[in-house]
Amino acid sequence: MDAFNPAVTLKLSIQCALLGEVTDRLVAVTCGIKDRVVSVRAYVKGPVQEDDVETLSCIAGEVIADFPDGYMIEETCMSADDGEPAMLDFWAFIRKRE
Repeated sequence: MDAFNPAVTLKLSIQCALLGEVTDRLVAVTCGIKDRVVSVRAYVKGPVQEDDVETLSCIAGEVIADFPDGYMIEETCMSADDGEPAMLDFWAFIRKRE
C-alpha cells in the first residue's frame, strides 16, 4: 500500500475539483499545503462577486474531501485587478493573458 502524499493528493484533487467550475471570470488558481493546512487561492477578473466566492467554496470542498481528518482548508478569492497574482506552491490553472 502506498503512503499518503499530501502534495500529490492536492495536485490531483484540485484538477478534478476544477472540472466544470472554470468560469470566464476565473483568471488563475494556485494551491499550497503546510502544517496540515491546504490553501486554495483563486484570482478573478474585476471585483470579487458572491458567485466567485461560492464557486471557490465548492472547489475547496471537493479538495478537502480527499484529505484525511486533521487537515483544514483555507480559501481566498481575490481580484486579479489588484496586482499580479502570486503563486503558492503551484499553479493549478492560469489563463493566457491577452
